[in-house]
Amino acid sequence: MEITGTSVFDDEWYPEFCYFASRHEDVFKNFKRHPIYTRVVEYMSPEFGQECFEYILNNSALTLTEDEWLFFLQNDSVGNPFIAEYNFGGSKVIASPTTLRYIKVLVDIVTLFDVRKLETVTEVGVGYGGQCRILMNALPIQRYNLVDLPEVLALTEKFLNAFNQAGDIRYIDGTHIYHDAPCDLFLSDYAFSELAKSAQDVYIDKIISKAKAGYVTWDGDFFASVGMYDGYTLDEFVAMVPNAKILPENPVTTSPDNRLVVWGCK
Repeated sequence: MEITGTSVFDDEWYPEFCYFASRHEDVFKNFKRHPIYTRVVEYMSPEFGQECFEYILNNSALTLTEDEWLFFLQNDSVGNPFIAEYNFGGSKVIASPTTLRYIKVLVDIVTLFDVRKLETVTEVGVGYGGQCRILMNALPIQRYNLVDLPEVLALTEKFLNAFNQAGDIRYIDGTHIYHDAPCDLFLSDYAFSELAKSAQDVYIDKIISKAKAGYVTWDGDFFASVGMYDGYTLDEFVAMVPNAKILPENPVTTSPDNRLVVWGCK
């Protein structure tokens, strides 16, 4: 099924910039600082980065070695993001808030799910692929499906290729979903909740209903409240997913009304 004009961020500027950055080295090396990109992906504050750092260190489900930290923080070596220094409990890192959030999501996944069963992951709304890189190298994932606009995927592929990322990574045009796509974990940070209902219906039918587990960060009700799109409300979505439950977002990224929708937990 073809999907067009579906997201609150589905304007010409963002996908065109992603494609341009994927084709021009001078733009690619600084793409994480461009205002078009920071509006959609690299918008998190240093204060939020500090909260993520504390969250990671306070969680006993995952203790990272120094080598693992260094590997994850290499995300920031490409694209020239805004970085800051974070300190907590005698530990210190220099990182972008976005990378710290990606590590925070890894902590959540290890806490909530039996990661031994997560062989196939499907992520909708993939940014530049930073979350994929971290999860692929921390968990026993056999296949990672990246679903987004083709222009965004071009930038994602260039980013991951910069690290010679190994593994079965599939780049799926999110505007043309024709076949069922079962997976062990469905992952979407904000992107799904910002889609129009017509697009959400396709993803629910083809991917989410076939996913054994899910992790969806939800902020769509804000956009619905100001009339920016016609997607499902949080409660409507949860009612469609068997055994789904709502958790608070911790730490809070943009709004205290944000929530986390999960299913298939331990």
